[in-house]
Amino acid sequence: MKNNTESRLNGRRRFALPIISVVVLTSTSFTYAQTVPTELLDLSIEDLFETRVVRSEDNISASKRWNFELGYDSSLFDQYFIGQSKASYDDVLFQPGTEPRTTLNYPVVPTKIRQEVQSLRLAYELSSTVTLRGHLPLIHQSTDHISIIPGYDEFNISSNGVGDVVLLADSVVFQTVNSVLRVGSGLSIPTGSIDEEGDTPRAPGDQQLPYTMQLGSGTWDIPLLVSYQKYEANTTWGLEANARIRTGTNDRDYSLGNTYALGGWIEFPASESIKLGMRTDYISRGKIDGGDTSLTVPIPGFPYPAPVVDPNAFGGEQLDVTLYVALNLSKDWRMKFRYKQPAWLDLNGPQSALDRHVSISVSTSF
Repeated sequence: MKNNTESRLNGRRRFALPIISVVVLTSTSFTYAQTVPTELLDLSIEDLFETRVVRSEDNISASKRWNFELGYDSSLFDQYFIGQSKASYDDVLFQPGTEPRTTLNYPVVPTKIRQEVQSLRLAYELSSTVTLRGHLPLIHQSTDHISIIPGYDEFNISSNGVGDVVLLADSVVFQTVNSVLRVGSGLSIPTGSIDEEGDTPRAPGDQQLPYTMQLGSGTWDIPLLVSYQKYEANTTWGLEANARIRTGTNDRDYSLGNTYALGGWIEFPASESIKLGMRTDYISRGKIDGGDTSLTVPIPGFPYPAPVVDPNAFGGEQLDVTLYVALNLSKDWRMKFRYKQPAWLDLNGPQSALDRHVSISVSTSF
């Protein structure tokens, strides 16, 4: 979908299927969310395979094998990191005459990056151990900027549309009365646009937008998961390892970096219908491989006008902490609220980092 671009200052210009790798598991719901602006549309794997374990006393009837879920996710990115150190907007913005140009400062600097994802998700429990899933994200993202370019002191770009459609399968490989080991895989189909355009300082009119403003990866990607869940007397806990593997290079001669993560979570009942939980996730992301040459400028030694178009300013490591509340609204209806925030960051930079992420989802079985 063509994005709308507008200046924030008065008088500024306005331009602006394939086969799944099938391996499956038990579940009735799943959510998908994104993490950092390095890969705004790289939906988190732990959410992708999130599920309610079917215990021995739970019998899946033919009439309750489907699960439908609506989700809303909102992320805000408004600070920079170089390694483990914070950097201000002034640190990242190149100021001619007062400092030399380096690989750590740029004439254009994104400030606040906002992302919203509305998700449609459908799951089908093929058996007591096998679940098939599909996910359709609808995306809106917007970025404020500051720059030293005349006419673009402050400006905004945005993009909207369908992201990458994902098909999944997961399977229980070992199960006892109070524990389950599962594995999963799938395929992310490159339905999200990587040709979004808008008015930027590179030239008059519309040009290719940065990597962070595109709606998909442009490659066929493979999510993978290994998960262990355990029921105790008053708590439920679990451990997970997951990855997102990029395959090949997209039509604009780049591929986003692979993502690898380790996580753990614990959940306990606050009442018969309310559960409280916390999870932590260590995440490692690779740099962008290759590059879109249309995002560069002809300046020897400094071809990247902004950190969001510099492939070297992507990837890194972080530790995220998530708090959540899960509600059973009725026998068939559920709701979940989540709040996520990084506890530690070590990013290739300067790179804009996640400030906070909130989400809400409502699901029903039928």
